[in-house]
This record gives sequence, structure tokens and C-alpha cells, in this order.
Amino acid sequence: MFLDTMSPEAIVKEARRDTTAILNKRDFFINMHRREILFAKKFPVSFQIEWKSPLTHNQWHIIIACNNKKERENLDVYYYSTYETYRGAGIIFPVYNMRTEELVFSRYTGHFFSRYRTRHLVPNNLYTPGMDVIRHYVDHNSSYFYPQTDAEKRFTCCLTDGIALGICEKGLDTFRTFISHDMLFKIQERVLHSSIEHQRLLDDFINDKLPASYQEYNLQGRVGRVAGPEPAPKLSLDDVKDLLKNKPRIPLFSPPCGKIELED
Repeated sequence: MFLDTMSPEAIVKEARRDTTAILNKRDFFINMHRREILFAKKFPVSFQIEWKSPLTHNQWHIIIACNNKKERENLDVYYYSTYETYRGAGIIFPVYNMRTEELVFSRYTGHFFSRYRTRHLVPNNLYTPGMDVIRHYVDHNSSYFYPQTDAEKRFTCCLTDGIALGICEKGLDTFRTFISHDMLFKIQERVLHSSIEHQRLLDDFINDKLPASYQEYNLQGRVGRVAGPEPAPKLSLDDVKDLLKNKPRIPLFSPPCGKIELED
């Protein structure tokens, strides 16, 4: 059974056992609701099946979905298992990686869904008493994404409803918290003002460090031109090393992923 204290390796090992059993029973689960899907009048339509693994005793929620009438013979099947954390229920979510053709596993913490409720559902008047927050998230954000990690194994992942922040630990992507789009815009605004200030510092630094001939070239290139006069003055290797030795680091912001980092 999944526990909040389990190591990433133990979670992945246990999840693989269960997903193998679920895939072997895939046709059985589909046939449980095939008739309702064949005679459905409105689409999309979906059904949720509760299944407890006899191997690990994990509780799995299996969703059979059909987006339109033409896809009744090609149904979407996805599934997740809930587990308890000190901040509420979290989930283990297997996703098929089409690039590597294997399953990868994500862990969503209870804190993540708490932030999803308070930062997206409540402000947008989507939350109702007794609402299944996890099911709503899965139905509206279950795209096949593969978080890209940085050197410290942290990742920022774009979702339909906002931005997820997390960390990859030994093959398990842990989604730790959720940021709404309006919060992202505020961060972007702060970083923009910060970047302007850093650019001023960088200009001062360049003007102080560059040789006189290159200072003139740099300033002319900034005033109404894409590039400065040709040919550009040449810098020696010692000049370049001295110039870059203590250069201020400018914060960069990537709108597609909402990631903030310092330039190299």
C-alpha cells in the first residue's frame, strides 16, 4: 500500500506491479461500460471504476472516457491511485511516455491539491462542498506531458489550469505545489522590473570594464541600431576574461513554462 513515507524507488516498484495487472484487465474494465458508451447520446462521456489491487491493496480509480461518437471503439483509459498524506489525499499517476514507450510515474502531494483548490477552484467559483478536487483536476489537466528537469532535478510544468512546481527523485516526478495563472503574471511583472534594474547595472558594468574603443561601439549599437559600427573593435582574451569575471547575473523569465532562473 502506498504510504507518504515510502521512498521513490518503492513507490515506482509497487506502482509497476499494479499497472501491469490493470493493463491485463483493460478489456474487462472497458466491457463493464461498453453498452452505455455505444448507446450514449451526448459526448464526451466517462465512467469511473473503483478497483483494489490484490497484490498491494492500493485503491485505484480507473476512468473510461470517450470524447466523441467516432471514438467509441478507441476509448481513453487512464487511472490513478490515492494515498493519504498529512496534508490530505495525494495520488500516484502513471503516464505513458510515447518517446520511450514506457510508463513513467508522477506523485501529487496533498499540499498540491490543497493549493489547487484555494488558488484555482475557489477564486473561479468552481468549488462546491463535497467536491472531488482530485477527479476535477485529473479530468481537466490529464495531458501527456513530460516535465523537463534542471540540474537540481526541479521542474516547472504547464497545466491547463495553471503551473505545477516539483522535483524528480529517482524516476518519480513529485508535483509539490500549484500556482495559478494570475500569480504567474504578478511574478512576471516583478521580474520585468527587476530585469530593467539589472540591465542598468549591466550597462554600468560594461561601461566601466570595456576598453574605450569598445565602449563607443557598444553605446552606438544601443542607440537606434541593431549592431554597432563595422568593424567591431577586437578584444583580447584577457579583456574578455576581465569583462566577464564579475558580470551581474540577470534573472530570466520563460513565459511558456513560468520558470525563473539566472542567466549563466
